[in-house]
Amino acid sequence: MAEMAALVKPGGVVALHEADWIAHLCDPALPEWDRLMQALVTYSKENGIDLYIGRRIARMLRAAGLNDIRLNPLVHVYEPDHSRRPIFLQFVHNLRDRIVERGLLSEPEFAECYSSLERHISDPNTFVMSHIFVQAWGRKANDEENCA
Repeated sequence: MAEMAALVKPGGVVALHEADWIAHLCDPALPEWDRLMQALVTYSKENGIDLYIGRRIARMLRAAGLNDIRLNPLVHVYEPDHSRRPIFLQFVHNLRDRIVERGLLSEPEFAECYSSLERHISDPNTFVMSHIFVQAWGRKANDEENCA
């Protein structure tokens, strides 16, 4: 954040679009969803990936010296034909080997959770909601403001 703020000209804007996974869910609930989410969260923490950064970006913009901070939260419902409905499955599929290698799930457990969740979200009666996306932007003070 500090580097972005340093690169922007006075009066310029730093803008971000970040996710916060807190709201990503399906209903009815499915234990396999929870198990895969737990593996993703653990893997992410172990690798310095912040799945919940969306809630912190306004504070980070302020800490970088930006002002006029604005936020726009977005959440999507992924209907049965929506291309992003399986995004959670795509994320964990991409990490499958690493999740298994680290012992967060065994290969058979991963395969069972994955296939169960795949069936669950293909059911049109399953509600799938995205993570929260947070659009945030802040302005770097111009030279006149710095003198005030």
